[in-house]
Amino acid sequence: MDWEPGLSIWKQIEKQLLSDIADGVFAPGDKMPTEMELVRRFGVNRHTVRRAMAALVDTNVVRVEQGRGAFVQEQILDYPLGAKTRFSQIVSGRHRLPDKRLVSSEVIKANATIAGYLDLKPGTRVIELFSVSEADGVPLAVATSYLPAGRFDGIVEIFKETKSLTEAFKRFGIDDYSRKTTRISATLPSSRVASLLKQAKNRPVISTESIDVDADGVPIEFGTTAFSSDRVQLIVE
Repeated sequence: MDWEPGLSIWKQIEKQLLSDIADGVFAPGDKMPTEMELVRRFGVNRHTVRRAMAALVDTNVVRVEQGRGAFVQEQILDYPLGAKTRFSQIVSGRHRLPDKRLVSSEVIKANATIAGYLDLKPGTRVIELFSVSEADGVPLAVATSYLPAGRFDGIVEIFKETKSLTEAFKRFGIDDYSRKTTRISATLPSSRVASLLKQAKNRPVISTESIDVDADGVPIEFGTTAFSSDRVQLIVE
């Protein structure tokens, strides 16, 4: 590569990689060459390559997934938050393939906070579901849902089968439900959440706390969700 006088080499590498992405050499979602592949391509040291890649990450052109490498950033998903927020419908409506994977589940005793949100007495048994939501195989969000155990006995297996709380609720006679409240904040993810989202721990996530109620206004779910801020843009409706 012929270097341009007066411009830092790392900056020229960044410009070349941006050109490659713009020309479709690397499409959204494609894995970028490894550090050593770029070192050989440009004939520079690893520090120079790292600085160029860091600039692409800082401008959200490229994202880094722990243990997998660097990828061209996909288009950020607009995710509306409203009374009828449904993950599968939102993702499918953007012509992407939705998936939800249950990571773990257990029955616990509700602390005062969870019990208050669900209108239960502290100590009441609730089902905790911990899941990852994806679009085209890319993790977008990690969620923890709390459900009254007395009302939803057996919902874990149904959720594994349907991969959807909306569909699981239908098995319990709840054909429709709505979002009562949503609180939004920005936080740093825990190690576990960062690993499931395949992102660095120092990249912030958009955190939400929400309460869903049935047609009679009775709470059926209290949930917390960590959205990847690099891949999702929340829209309040």
